[in-house]
Amino acid sequence: MIVRGGYTISYLRAVGRTSLNAIRHNSTKPFYVTSPIFYVNASPHLGHAYSMLLCDTRSRWEKLDPSKKSYFLTGTDEHGLKIQAAAENRGMEPKQLVDEVSENFKVLATKLNFDYDRFMRTTDKDHVETVNYFWKAIESKGLIYQGSHSGWYSVSDETFYPENQIEEATNKEGKTIMRCKESRSEVVFQEETNYFFKLSEFQDQLIEYIESHPKFIIPHQKYQEVLRDLKQNKLTDLSISRPSSRLKWSIEVPNDPSQKIYVWFDALINYITAAGFPAKFEKHGEKYVSGNDNIWPATHVVGKDIIKFHCVYWPIMLMAIGAELPRQVVVHAHWLSEGFKMSKSLGNVVDPVATYEHYGEDALRFFLSEYSNIESDCNFSEESFSDTRDTLISKYANLVTRVSGAKFNIEESVKFNQESRFEGIDEVITNSALVQAPEIIRLKNELISTMNQLYQVMDDRFVNFEHMKAIQEWWKAIDCANLFFQRAEPWAYNKLIKDTTLSEEDTNNYKLLQNYFVYLAAESSRICSIVISPVIPSLSDKILTRLAVKKDHRSKHYTKVGTDHDYGVNANSKHENPIQRVPIRTSV
Repeated sequence: MIVRGGYTISYLRAVGRTSLNAIRHNSTKPFYVTSPIFYVNASPHLGHAYSMLLCDTRSRWEKLDPSKKSYFLTGTDEHGLKIQAAAENRGMEPKQLVDEVSENFKVLATKLNFDYDRFMRTTDKDHVETVNYFWKAIESKGLIYQGSHSGWYSVSDETFYPENQIEEATNKEGKTIMRCKESRSEVVFQEETNYFFKLSEFQDQLIEYIESHPKFIIPHQKYQEVLRDLKQNKLTDLSISRPSSRLKWSIEVPNDPSQKIYVWFDALINYITAAGFPAKFEKHGEKYVSGNDNIWPATHVVGKDIIKFHCVYWPIMLMAIGAELPRQVVVHAHWLSEGFKMSKSLGNVVDPVATYEHYGEDALRFFLSEYSNIESDCNFSEESFSDTRDTLISKYANLVTRVSGAKFNIEESVKFNQESRFEGIDEVITNSALVQAPEIIRLKNELISTMNQLYQVMDDRFVNFEHMKAIQEWWKAIDCANLFFQRAEPWAYNKLIKDTTLSEEDTNNYKLLQNYFVYLAAESSRICSIVISPVIPSLSDKILTRLAVKKDHRSKHYTKVGTDHDYGVNANSKHENPIQRVPIRTSV
């Protein structure tokens, strides 16, 4: 198969010349990133916060380049049997329940400063309309049929499981039950009449697509896992409706009030609802093509437990209707608590809101990013969390606090650089008796090189959702700046500058050295604050504001030494510390 620009030749021929031009200019498209839409049968947990954080950080990173746009979608999945049952148990209407619980996810997003562009709710009018259109469109192609279905059904997971995934087990009450081996959810045998989607017809096409797009699923181990499963196991057609007699709280199947649409079929379509499907897509024969100003296709960020829905069912649904497939699916692992899977029985469930209220927004965002490893389960440790927050204060915030001290003058040091007064600084350093010249010159050269490369090095990490590795590079830069500042000892020049017995040349040289050392520390603080702003937007904003860095100077274009000549006004006046220490919590 021949592939150009990520599209097969047959696909390009099908969509026509007009859309081909749009595809060639794909680089101008907004970056579209989505979290899963979260099921509202329970309160938000740490995993929800993590999924949203990965999206928010990636979206904010994209927008560090002023020439680029980004669109971040999150939201809630509000239909299905679990919600129907939860509402019945509480003696309320399902809509009342979803209105209440959906708001909890908005509160979490607000507290953690997630800058989403739309909060999707599957009860939204435009989404319901899109689902109806989607159903009718693939039904008109003969890809939906009615048939009887029997099998092991999990109400908790809202899906049928094959016989080979079922095992006998004993529940907490000592009763023998049947359950799914993977999810451990109880299943019951059911037989009913449903509508089916011809999923199996697209298996070979999906295999071909995945093989020709090795970055379609990351990390690579998940790519291999999905591809191996597709090659070894025959897909069966997907049951995409439930009887209205059993499932009342869902979208009705078009022209058949006796059936309701399966919750996952409904939910997955939300990603294209936000892109304005179908109205904002160009129709070319049987194909729907997004224009240059359309956000689609998306990069989906999902947990490993819903990989099949996003890497198999959803791409095939898009193939069936004739729309572009997602740009990428990023599959992340889960979070443990103190080394164990979180559970109410163990009492180790980490409440993200309670954690935020104790440690603050920046600390929680930073910890989840620093310990983020999408390839394997991450571990929440109260001690590690507290240590990380303290290190953020002692290394990052303290660097800014020291260089912003009353004995220095950042504004003057910036002006010195603008006036090219630091040219020939190596000679001045060499002639100074107060420093170890070779070491200081080596450290300042290393610091300048580190800062000038920092954005690009972190960019290489963030675009691949390697948050942990990006932050490791950031810490190297912070450590380099602190070491330089400590060895250069700019505070040692204060008395000499005021010493009237020294020559004017000596006094000027001491002032020059002090300002140069202050300047490099200030530049390091400024650059490090810009590149870490997607992770800790509030704290970095406080520090950049303290340095008097203008709002429009906080982009990738100002992430090299000497790129901003207009900051530092009143930076050395009295300020409150940007982040305060707090005691470690005694329990999660």
